[in-house]
Amino acid sequence: MDSSADGRHFNMLIRALIPVQASVFEMQDWAGHPVAMPDCIEPIPGICLGDILAEELDADVPYGSLVVIRKSDNFTNISQAAGALVGEVLIGIIGRGLFPMMDEDSVLHALGQAYHHAAEADELLKLGLEPAAFRMGLSAVLGQYWGRPVDSHSVFAAPAEGAQISLRALTGTETPVTLNQWTLRLKALVEARSARRAFEDQRGNVRIS
Repeated sequence: MDSSADGRHFNMLIRALIPVQASVFEMQDWAGHPVAMPDCIEPIPGICLGDILAEELDADVPYGSLVVIRKSDNFTNISQAAGALVGEVLIGIIGRGLFPMMDEDSVLHALGQAYHHAAEADELLKLGLEPAAFRMGLSAVLGQYWGRPVDSHSVFAAPAEGAQISLRALTGTETPVTLNQWTLRLKALVEARSARRAFEDQRGNVRIS
């Protein structure tokens, strides 16, 4: 389990940003950004990640939770790392097949835009989140997903219509939920806003497919 000083701060931010049950691990030889995976993925056919961690590390990994793996040394910037992880989680949610393929990019953009605005929420600022660094990490991951240049401006620099979603609206609850429950809530949130069309500059992967 992650136990470093900056790790505790990182864990606190992640649990505020992604209000699902989460288990965070550190790995000495892990390189790059932290990654997040649902506990139900199967690294070995027929055996889910949660069961492997519970068996090999005697770890408590609740069903339907998020497994986060990060490097053991200090982050260059904790807020930026948190933004990158949120971007990875949103991409993972979109990849779960709940939305029609033609809508995936516009839905991902709507959720990313919501987090872009939520970065200035008082509750996150009190936890030490730096909005600019968080947005940089979020934009870097989603920009890479959409094939944007690494040094390009934020993919959320221009305000989108109806994008003023609060963090509370994203979560819909005060208590941790499972990844499956949260994914369905995000789906209901986006569909209630009728975000079911992809703009031309948001459909890189759809165009390729």
